[in-house]
Amino acid sequence: MKKILLWVLIICLAPLTVFAEGITKEQGDAILKELKAIRQELNQIKKRGLAPQGRGRPARPTTASVSTLGNPILGDLKAPVTIVEFTDYQCPFCRKFYMAAYKELKKEYIDTGKLRFVLRDLPLGFHQYAKPAAISAHCAGEQDKFWQMHDALFEGNKFTPNDILGYAKSIGLDNKAFKSCLTSGRYNEGLEQDVADANKAGITGTPGFVVGRTTDNIVKGAFISGTRPFATFKKEIDKLLQ
Repeated sequence: MKKILLWVLIICLAPLTVFAEGITKEQGDAILKELKAIRQELNQIKKRGLAPQGRGRPARPTTASVSTLGNPILGDLKAPVTIVEFTDYQCPFCRKFYMAAYKELKKEYIDTGKLRFVLRDLPLGFHQYAKPAAISAHCAGEQDKFWQMHDALFEGNKFTPNDILGYAKSIGLDNKAFKSCLTSGRYNEGLEQDVADANKAGITGTPGFVVGRTTDNIVKGAFISGTRPFATFKKEIDKLLQ
């Protein structure tokens, strides 16, 4: 059990060392809260007798194949390169990616027609508001404002029902239609499929990315795990553009 916890701490803290400078107290508190939740999850595993005994940590995949069909897409549909992100809006590392790399990717590659960005959901079980936040983005998408809600969630970094309704108002959603969508349950199956597909591809944490050449559906390419700087994505994109 101690070995498992040590590996989890290493994995979780590794991205933090990349962006240690400039981290706020709020972000630090969020990360500590997440580590505490992970430890509680591991304790539950131990109680159920499911902790693996005498097994090494499985190798992290370096490539993955995932579907893009039916998922929100930002950018030119015919852009030569695609990034598929599996995200959790309540994950502090996902927000770090949004703040540190996503905006640069949008400016340099998405807005210039070189990259299309596909978003899929991977709400982690120990994040109370991750699933409702994901659903709210899809409900905003019914009014053609998925990406506006996506940005509002990461910018606001608060996820109570009142917070989400506040974001909906700020981006100009029809309140009645939005509320009806939130309680309809029609996106539950899609979120479950995203989680299943992520697990099948070996993506178990957030954020997780697949970077590959654009196809009509399945994108196969490099798997990038966790928060990484813009330069990491730039390297993979430029390699494919060549």
